[in-house]
Amino acid sequence: MSETHTLGLGLIGCGAFGAFCLEAFKKLDGIEPTAVADVVADAADRLGKQFDVPAHHDPAELFARDDVHIVHIATPPSTHCELAVAAAKAGKHVLCEKPLATSVADGDAILAAAAKGGTIAPVNFVLRYNLITDAVKAVIDSGVLGKVLGARLTNCAADSNLPPKHWFWNRELSGGIFIEHGTHFFDMYRYWLGPGEVIDAHAETREGTDQQDRVMCTVRHDSGAVASYYHAFDQISPMDRTDHRLVCELGDILIDGWIPLSMTIDAALDNEGADKLAEILPGGNLQTLEALRGLSIMGRGQRRKVERKIRLTYEPWVDKQAVYANSVCDLMTDQIAFIRDPSHPRRIAEDNGRLSLADACRATEMAS
Repeated sequence: MSETHTLGLGLIGCGAFGAFCLEAFKKLDGIEPTAVADVVADAADRLGKQFDVPAHHDPAELFARDDVHIVHIATPPSTHCELAVAAAKAGKHVLCEKPLATSVADGDAILAAAAKGGTIAPVNFVLRYNLITDAVKAVIDSGVLGKVLGARLTNCAADSNLPPKHWFWNRELSGGIFIEHGTHFFDMYRYWLGPGEVIDAHAETREGTDQQDRVMCTVRHDSGAVASYYHAFDQISPMDRTDHRLVCELGDILIDGWIPLSMTIDAALDNEGADKLAEILPGGNLQTLEALRGLSIMGRGQRRKVERKIRLTYEPWVDKQAVYANSVCDLMTDQIAFIRDPSHPRRIAEDNGRLSLADACRATEMAS
């Protein structure tokens, strides 16, 4: 395959998210949808017609196509291992929706098949291709706010479109909340705070059902930061929300949105620190809330020079769907660059999917 060859994309899983991704990928150079497949024949036929590509009712038929080079797997998690291994054995690259699999053993089987076939098998961690995610990382790494001491994820997702018989509630199919959805956040917090270990976890089952709709865990990162997760599918759709709070020695970082759209920093800093924040977040709105006249204040056993309390708000965009689509495209572009040039440093590689899956499986085991 030449460096300029357009890669053919085959989608397995013809639901709404698969369609969303195909629409986004249409904007990219270097890749084009060439086939779709779904064991639900009507879904495959409908999406094939929508994108004017052949539709298959058996994934094996898609794997056999010479014009499919990358297989995007957007099916329930329990199917990922079988499909990804089959794709790798057919010589196809794989982009897998989260999670990589529902067990570490299955995840390892996928990665072993990809390594043997000389193909890739990353997870579609779109949160890692987000300007806010990177801005938080830049602030942490600058040290302006001191060390991160604690972090709190509150994910109150809507269950309005998840009836009792939806596959999501069947933990044998989905893996449960930590695995099916939480892997996004285990990966993101590793990016922000470094390696960590799940030290406790708990789950709650909805009254009168076997639906596990709320899970919680605590992760202690090697950096010393302790992160708490409240991850639930327990809200009506108008109240769907996600937020993060990172507590640092000199201030807090608040991030809003499942797809992060904005961040706010409240801090007490000297003038140099405030200027550094403004430099890291160009276009942010920095306000001085209170002048502190060069106070020297003890904090965590150290003297801290602070000259003002500030609030910096950073909101580079407001259109969630556009941000989501751009993140999906940036991830695919990153993977294509690696396929064409293996020296290209990918932001998300195979180990990201494996590490976050291991965290999620550990939390699931501790909560059971």
